[in-house]
Amino acid sequence: MKKRRRLKKKIRNRLILAFGLLITLFILITLIKGIVGLFHSDNKTMNNEKITEEIKGSETLRKAGMSEEDIKEMTSLPNYHSNRAKRYAKWKAKSVKDIVMQVNCDMDLKPYSKTTIVDDDSDMTLLVNKFYALPEGYQPSDLVPLEDYACVQGEDYSCQTVEQIEMRKEAYDAYVKFCKVAAKNDINIRAIAGYRTYEYQKGLWDYYASVNGEEYADQYYARPGQSEHNSGLAVDITFNGYNFNEIENYDGYDWILKNMHKYGFILRYPEDKTDVTQYGYESWHIRYVGKEAATKIYKNNWTLEEYHGSK
Repeated sequence: MKKRRRLKKKIRNRLILAFGLLITLFILITLIKGIVGLFHSDNKTMNNEKITEEIKGSETLRKAGMSEEDIKEMTSLPNYHSNRAKRYAKWKAKSVKDIVMQVNCDMDLKPYSKTTIVDDDSDMTLLVNKFYALPEGYQPSDLVPLEDYACVQGEDYSCQTVEQIEMRKEAYDAYVKFCKVAAKNDINIRAIAGYRTYEYQKGLWDYYASVNGEEYADQYYARPGQSEHNSGLAVDITFNGYNFNEIENYDGYDWILKNMHKYGFILRYPEDKTDVTQYGYESWHIRYVGKEAATKIYKNNWTLEEYHGSK
C-alpha cells in the first residue's frame, strides 16, 4: 500500500511539474511572439514614415514642392541619382520618369556648360558628346585601316580627305560583317569618314564656325575632343553611290536601320531625338556600341544618352 501511495505521489508530482513546464513554455512563446510582432510593427511603421526621408535628395525634392507620392516614385526609380536631386527638382517634364531620364541625359544643361573627361576607352558604349570629352590628344591604340568597304577619294562623294580611313579593331570587324550581309541585299555600303584626330576636328569646327557661326557649328559639328569620330567608334556611311546626306530617301536605307543593331551599330543622331542628343539629324552617322547595347537601344528606341540615362 505504501509503495502504491509513493508511486501515485511521484506520478502526480511529475504531472504537475510537466504541466508547469508547459505553461511556462507557452508563456515564453507568447512573450517572444509579442516582442517580435511589436518589433516588426514598429519597423514597418518607421519604414512607411521614413521611406522618402531616409533616401538622399528627398528633402531637396520636398523643399521644391514635390508631393510625397512623386518623391516616393522618383527615389524608387533604378536610374535615380541623389546627387542630381537639385536638377530633378528644377526640371519640368510630363512625368517623374521623364524628369529623371531627361536630366540624366543632361537635357537640362546648356551645351558645353560642364565637361567630364572620359579616361576609360575599354567600354564600347563610352559617351562622347557636348558634356563628355576624350582627353586632348587622345588616339585609340587599336586603330586599323579600312581596307574594305571604304570610299575612294575622287570617286565617291564627300570622301574624307585623309590618307586612310581608320576605325578601332572591334568596330571595324563588326562593320565588315555588316557590309557583307548588306551587299547580299544589294546594299553596297561605303565609309566616307571614320576616326578623326583632335587637330582634324578642330579645323573642321573652326571652319564652319567662321563661315556659319558658332551656333551652327555646335549644332552640326562637335568641338575637338567631343566628337565621336575622335573615338574611332563612329563611321559616316553612304551606299550605292548616293549622296551621303540624302541616303534616307533611297530604298535600302530602311534595311540598314532595321539591321545594323545586329552587328553592334546604332543611328547616333535620329531625327526625332535632336532634343536629347542636342545635335542635328544625321542619317549617315552610325556608331558602334556592341551587339548587346545596340539591341537594347534599338528595342527601346533610345539614343546612347538614354541608354546611359537609364542606369
